[in-house]
Amino acid sequence: MKINQSKYETELHILGGGPAGLAAAYYAKNQGLDFKLIEGGRNLGGNCRTLRLGDCLFDTGAHRFHDKDPEITQLVKKLLGDDLLRVSAPSHIFHQDRFFQFPLTLSNLVRKLDPKTLFKIAVENIGFRDSRSSAQITNFAEFAHYHYGQTLSEKFLLNYSQKLWGLDANLLSPVISGGRLNGLNLKHFIQESLLGQGESPKHLDGTFFYPRYGFGMIVDKLAESIGQLNIQTSCRITRLLHSNRRIENVVINNNKTLPVSQVISTLPLTLTVQMLEPEPPIELLSIARSIQFRHLILVVFCLNSNSFSDNASIYFPEPKFPFTRLYEPKNRSKKMAPDEQTAIVLELPCYNDEAVWQMPDSSLQDQVWKALQNVKLIDPSKILQQKTFKLPFAYPVLTTGFEAKVTQLIEYCQKFENLHLTGRNALFRYLHLHDLFKLGQLSVEKVIKSSNAIC
Repeated sequence: MKINQSKYETELHILGGGPAGLAAAYYAKNQGLDFKLIEGGRNLGGNCRTLRLGDCLFDTGAHRFHDKDPEITQLVKKLLGDDLLRVSAPSHIFHQDRFFQFPLTLSNLVRKLDPKTLFKIAVENIGFRDSRSSAQITNFAEFAHYHYGQTLSEKFLLNYSQKLWGLDANLLSPVISGGRLNGLNLKHFIQESLLGQGESPKHLDGTFFYPRYGFGMIVDKLAESIGQLNIQTSCRITRLLHSNRRIENVVINNNKTLPVSQVISTLPLTLTVQMLEPEPPIELLSIARSIQFRHLILVVFCLNSNSFSDNASIYFPEPKFPFTRLYEPKNRSKKMAPDEQTAIVLELPCYNDEAVWQMPDSSLQDQVWKALQNVKLIDPSKILQQKTFKLPFAYPVLTTGFEAKVTQLIEYCQKFENLHLTGRNALFRYLHLHDLFKLGQLSVEKVIKSSNAIC
């Protein structure tokens, strides 16, 4: 299938060079399509890159690759070869000066909590469960109370969720759990506490795949497979011009108009709707403007120390900590830092109208370092380098009822017969890397089907 090249530069334009766009481009290349991937920034990977501070490498997020889809696992293994490592590293919650296993396990709680609190948790989880069905649950607060009881929820889950998303838990959709909180139930209580059985791998999410030199290796290998001739960076999409139910042109950097035949977009759904010209109905624009994305600030310290902890991630639900999570890349791969050095990365989610987003880097770093001393005392002389990074549109905010709003926007976009959406931000869904590959493959199949129908 080939499109008349006198009108179109190429058959397919893929908007956005993050993992979703790269996955789609990978399958477009495999299908022999003539395509261009257009990325607004100077670098590929979006919020899934590996950066360097001094001699230390770190990812723009606590990324990991889970073996959830055999086909995709084999694909990533083929791309990385021996550089794809299987890693076993624990994660913990730091609460009231103690470390608790994450995901939570009753056997660990028995060792860490006082008898009175344990009794309340046991009663709430075994004796007097909520009488409602799960179908009647409308928000994350209800979800947490239903599955884990009031005590456990308020101690570990609801306060963390409020910090992470910037909203009360009763305003958040139950889907924010992402399936990561499963397993704490009567069955596991019997296995762990009465029969003495250990936690199963399905319960504890501490084993995963990770590239030897950071998650950005996956981005680099995909780009290498796609080919540089098919990639254009520093090309920000500013408008989408349409007529007769088709995207006819994309405008780049407000000054270049590019005719398009087929489009796969990974751009944030809200921006896509607002960039359409002619404009969508005002009610859809209002919905698009009401939907929010959470930004993320990373504060990175490179330390003259062999390690900070042995954890893959540490979570901080208490408000006294300005950060929500700490991860240490060296615990994923020893190649992420030299001997006797390590980097720690602290995440601070926020909206762009919050003071922390505008705070000077030095002030923010001082605030984070001071709070970190409540976890582990570190001599300031151990700091080799420190730096702050800002990641806009890090993840969509999944409020109660967001599905209905998102459905309206997606259905409107689907009216354009040559526009195909994929990726976390474009679909407004919490997706993992294996999901992005599958959706990229599906998007390319839709492009082929749509183009064949036109021909």
